[in-house]
Amino acid sequence: MADSTIKGGIPSPYTSAVDTDLSRRQLLATLSASCAGLLAPSALAGGFAYNRKAGGSKGKGKLLSAEQLAVLAAMVEVIIPQTDTLGAGSVDTHGFIDDQLANCTNPKEAKVFVAQLELCRNLILKQWGKAYPSLTTNDQNAAMQLLATNQAPFEKVGSDFFTKLKSLTLFGYYTSKEGGSKELVYLPIAGGYDGDFKLSENGGKAFMPHQI
Repeated sequence: MADSTIKGGIPSPYTSAVDTDLSRRQLLATLSASCAGLLAPSALAGGFAYNRKAGGSKGKGKLLSAEQLAVLAAMVEVIIPQTDTLGAGSVDTHGFIDDQLANCTNPKEAKVFVAQLELCRNLILKQWGKAYPSLTTNDQNAAMQLLATNQAPFEKVGSDFFTKLKSLTLFGYYTSKEGGSKELVYLPIAGGYDGDFKLSENGGKAFMPHQI
């Protein structure tokens, strides 16, 4: 895979550089591949049906504890931070992920994800002495970089956790009204299918299904 960097310094797939000036639209080239495993009918239906909360979910989730949901909110915001459009945390991507885990994910897989998130939460507390949401932006980016590359203190978390986290974040963000209508080309009334078009003809944007 070729190197590319997600805005906010999160590698995709993994790079060493932190570059906060890259456009979020560079994510679109890898969006389909990242979310390929999530696009089952139940996941798509759940994605469009989830009732997002303004400003993001707070407190206990359907599957996650209040502490876990707060950590997840901070993590998704690091992956897709606010620029000229809202960040992933502000459009309740963490609440969306909690809902996906509870309703659209194999229970065993959901249990593994929650256990990995809890391990991350505890490792961050031990390593940095603070909860992830309380860390500085630089420390949040540094911790996420280590998590993404499966380096200490995250060796026991497993490299698959970051891949799943990133995929769910992208899927959650780009099925939101903010991500779907401002970052993608939104068609409220779907037209004919054209599977071969240049992104340059659409301002560099991919298309968003009309369900949002």
